[in-house]
Amino acid sequence: PRHHPAPAGASRHACAPLRTARVIHPRRRPFAQQLGADVVVHSATKYISGHSDAVLGAACVGSASRHRDWLFPRLADVRSAWGAVPSPFDCWLALRGMRTLDVRMRRQCASAATLAVFLEGHPHVSAVHYPGLASHPGRSVARGQMADGLYGGMLSFEVAGGTAAEAHAVAAGLGIVHRATSLGGTESLIEHRASIEPEGQVVSPQGLLRLSVGLEDVEDLKEDLDNALNRAHDA
Repeated sequence: PRHHPAPAGASRHACAPLRTARVIHPRRRPFAQQLGADVVVHSATKYISGHSDAVLGAACVGSASRHRDWLFPRLADVRSAWGAVPSPFDCWLALRGMRTLDVRMRRQCASAATLAVFLEGHPHVSAVHYPGLASHPGRSVARGQMADGLYGGMLSFEVAGGTAAEAHAVAAGLGIVHRATSLGGTESLIEHRASIEPEGQVVSPQGLLRLSVGLEDVEDLKEDLDNALNRAHDA
C-alpha cells in the first residue's frame, strides 16, 4: 500500500479500534461520535448478517474522527492491495440480514436478559456474567453505552462446582441449544470457552459456558437450560 504519513500525535492517541460484534444492537450509541473511537470494527458475519452463513467484516471510520483524512485512504489502500473485498453474495447476505436486524436484536436482547435473571437464581449456577444484571460490575458503563435498556444477546455463566466436566455435562444435556463456537445467529449456541483457548493461555474459568441467545421461545430455552443443569447436577 502507498505510504500515508501519520498525523501529529498519532503514536499517542490516533486510533482506538473497538470490536463491537458481541454487543451490537440496533439502538447502540455510536462509538465513533460519543466515545472518541477513530475506527470501529464489526464482524458482520455475526449479528449484522444474523444467519451464520456469511463471511464478512467491516472497518468503519467515524465521520467525526479528526484523523479521518489519514485513516480512510490508508484502509482503502490495504483493501485494494490485499484483496480483502467481500463477494457480492456475502454482501447480499448481509443486506438481507440488516433488514431484520432491529427485530432480531430486540428479541435476542430481551431473551438474554430473561435468561440471565433466571440463571442468576438457579441453584446449580454459581455466577452469571451479563451487563444488564444489577449485580454486574460493568452495569453503569453498559447503561451509558447501550440504548433502550438493550444489553446484548450474549451472556456467560458458571456452573456450581466449577469443573470442566460439569460444564461439559450441562452443554451435552441441552436439546434446543446447540454446541458450537459462534454467535449472533438465529439459533442459540453454547460453548465451553476454556476448551477452545490456546494451551498455556487459558483465562476462562473451567466451569464457564458462553451462551449466544437466538430467536427461540425464551420459555423453551429456560426449560432446556433448567433440565440440563439439573441432570448434570444429579449425575
